[in-house]
Amino acid sequence: MARIDKKTLKEIYVHPQTKLKALRINNGLTTAEMAELIGLKNRRQYEQKERGKAPFHDYEMYIISHKFHVSIKHLFYDWDT
Repeated sequence: MARIDKKTLKEIYVHPQTKLKALRINNGLTTAEMAELIGLKNRRQYEQKERGKAPFHDYEMYIISHKFHVSIKHLFYDWDT
């Protein structure tokens, strides 16, 4: 089985989180509030994740999906819907 490097994995799986951004805005939450929710030190770290420049960790996805009562799959992996 061929190994896939980290850069290739990021290109495949790290995308701008447009559903998450829309959900956040519709619920009146700021990026600073979202950063605090998942335990980040500042909003810029969160903004990088929402823009697809950095990946969300599994526990961050769990916290966010639980907050909005949406499945992780729907929120983070269903890119075409």
